[in-house]
Amino acid sequence: MNVGAILLLVLSGLVLMVLLILRGKKGPRPSMRSLPAFQDLRDEAGYAAESGGAIHIALGNGGLYGEDVITSLAGLQVVEALADATVSYSAPPVITVGDPTLLPLAQDIVRRAYERNGIIELYNPDRVRFVAPSPVAYAAGAAHIVTTEHVTANMMAGAFGTEVSLITDAGARRDLPQLAAAAAPRAIGALYPATDRLAVGEELYAAGAQMTGERRYLVSLVAQDVLRMILVLAILGTALAAFLGNW
Repeated sequence: MNVGAILLLVLSGLVLMVLLILRGKKGPRPSMRSLPAFQDLRDEAGYAAESGGAIHIALGNGGLYGEDVITSLAGLQVVEALADATVSYSAPPVITVGDPTLLPLAQDIVRRAYERNGIIELYNPDRVRFVAPSPVAYAAGAAHIVTTEHVTANMMAGAFGTEVSLITDAGARRDLPQLAAAAAPRAIGALYPATDRLAVGEELYAAGAQMTGERRYLVSLVAQDVLRMILVLAILGTALAAFLGNW
C-alpha cells in the first residue's frame, strides 16, 4: 500500500465523519458507557448552587499551540457543557488556566452562557483566571484557590503533568469531591490515587457527550471511532505490504 492509498483512506474517513455529523439528526441515538468523572460533575454543580459555592475547573497548562491543543480543547468542552447549568443555578465555576491563549476562550464560553440565560449583566470575567505559565507555578496557584475560596468540588480536565498532584492535595486537605480527566500518562499516574472518578486518555474527549447527551456530541464520537478504525486498517495494510515486499 503506497502513500497515495493511505491518503485516500484517510480522506474517505474524513468524508464519512462529515456525513455522519450531517446525518446526526436522523436515525437511532448513539449510546456510550457512563463515565463518572463527567456524569457526577452536573450533580456537583447542583450542590455548589445549594451551598453558595462553586466548582473549581483546572484546565492545565496546554494552549492553542503545540502538542496539547486537542487536550486543551477537550478541557474547554467540559466548561462549555457545564456553563449553562452553573449559570442558571447562579453558581458559575472558578476556572483556572496556565496558558493565556485559553483565557479569552474560557471567558467567552461563560459569557455566552450568561447571554443565553438573559442575565449578561451578571457576567464576571474574573471567574476565569490566568494563574501562571509555568506548570508548577500554575498548579501551586490553582491549589491556593482551592484552599482559600469557597470551592465545593475540584475538577481537573486538560493538559497536566505530575504537578497536578498539588491541586489534588489541596482538594484532599479540604475533603472535596475530586473529578479528573487527563490524557498524559504522568498526569494519570498522579491523579489515580486521588480520585476514582477519573476519565483516562480518549475518555477525556467524551466530556460533551457525557454531560449534555446532545446528538451532535454523540455522533462526533461515532465518527471519531470510524476514522480511528480506518487509520488502524491503513497502518496494518502498510505494514503487511512492507512485509510481503521483503518476503
